Amino acid sequence: MNHVAIDIGASGGTVFLGEVTQSSFAVREVHRSDNRPVERNGRYVWDVDALVDLINDGLRAADDQADRLDTVGIDTWGLDFGLLADGELLRDPVSYRDPESTATREQVFEAVGKRRLFDATGITNWNTPNTLWQLHTIADREPELLEESDGLLMMPQLLSARIGGQPAGDVTIASTTQMVDPEARTWATDLLDELSVPMDLLPDLSEPGQRLGPVDDTVISGLSSTPEIVMPASHDTAAAVAGLPLAEDAAFLNTGSWFILGVERDEPVRTDAAFEHAVSNELGVDGTVRLLKNINGFFLLEECRKAWRDADDPADYDTLLSAAEKAPARTALVDTDADTFGIDEPMPDQMRAYCRRTDQPMPTGQGGIVRCLLDSLAAKTALELDALAAVVEDPPSRIVLGGGGVRNELFCQLLADATDRPVSTGPVEATAVGNVLTQAVAAGTVPDIETGRQLVESAFETTTYEPQAGGEWDDAKDRLAALTDDSLSGA
Repeated sequence: MNHVAIDIGASGGTVFLGEVTQSSFAVREVHRSDNRPVERNGRYVWDVDALVDLINDGLRAADDQADRLDTVGIDTWGLDFGLLADGELLRDPVSYRDPESTATREQVFEAVGKRRLFDATGITNWNTPNTLWQLHTIADREPELLEESDGLLMMPQLLSARIGGQPAGDVTIASTTQMVDPEARTWATDLLDELSVPMDLLPDLSEPGQRLGPVDDTVISGLSSTPEIVMPASHDTAAAVAGLPLAEDAAFLNTGSWFILGVERDEPVRTDAAFEHAVSNELGVDGTVRLLKNINGFFLLEECRKAWRDADDPADYDTLLSAAEKAPARTALVDTDADTFGIDEPMPDQMRAYCRRTDQPMPTGQGGIVRCLLDSLAAKTALELDALAAVVEDPPSRIVLGGGGVRNELFCQLLADATDRPVSTGPVEATAVGNVLTQAVAAGTVPDIETGRQLVESAFETTTYEPQAGGEWDDAKDRLAALTDDSLSGA
């Protein structure tokens, strides 16, 4: 069968055609387009019409390369949502990177406390602008918007509805909101009531695989067949983890704008140790839980590339990585999760200013900045893996890597060295693979996720990077740990 995976991230959208049988699995890219928050009326928002155009172009491209299209599934980044009235958007969905989107976060902490939030939802992503905080800010500053609304859809379900799907809720994307009980896999109603979040706006939650109806040919016209919209694991990380060949001895690291580091388990973990080490519980396929850490990842690199393009000094990835490999190692480090890093100023300037404020040598040239960032991400991931290992039984002894970092050989080796663990590469497009796989299970082509993972493992080449640096990273990890102190992160 032919399954179309529409993977829309916070920096770009890509459409893939997946061809799956009982004994084979193939995925290829058919369309790609940029995606980035746009500034409108003083806010950073998502252009939904442009995203629908991306989906339209992608489905047409897939249709040109297949006899027929059987199903289509959409996954996106987490956190963001649209508010609707009578099925129509009340305004453009605000990006979680908008500086005002979570302005009342501290009020949420004061009202219920971080431990209460964790006990209710299993989420400790204090460095990500969770949906709960966004809704609380709207309720505090724009209450009329919630009063006018009669529904809320997370971004993948919003886009599915725009092309003909029934409004729905998926546990994987909902679990990013800090509003879901990870054990019951339903909305955390007691917490939401305590914070006066209007629960009547929230959709019923389902597991991946729900059929949402056919593509509306008045929205997506000219296709030779009418694919059915299937809800995959619609959070991009949940899809990526579904598409990785995992075992209990392995941690996963999905690399994109965000790095998501974690392990897959059968039950949530809401222990004192999990809270103290800020480990979150997000939901995955087949009733699984992803115990994870969120790290602000290649977002900084993409923002640097944007700044260099704007300054007429562009460089492709190969050129940047070659320059980074020649730059001095571990000279300066930045905490990529520091609040100071945003989208309102050129990122190279922000990184240099951070190093100046923290009494470090300022990186020079594109190579120096990229090396600073890659060293920082490797050290940050190593620190977070240490925290994760302190929480789980049978700590992971290796890492399976998915996403764009798979192509970055320098980063893969730095990661193996910093974590002192072998790093094996999974599919570059792990998210699309998992999206297609969950569609194939829903369609009955593949009996279950585990069988599908075996198909995936045999279909993609794997490279393993062995650690080579000995104890060279201990000092860098200690220095970065000191930089993550709140007083510096908020500098």
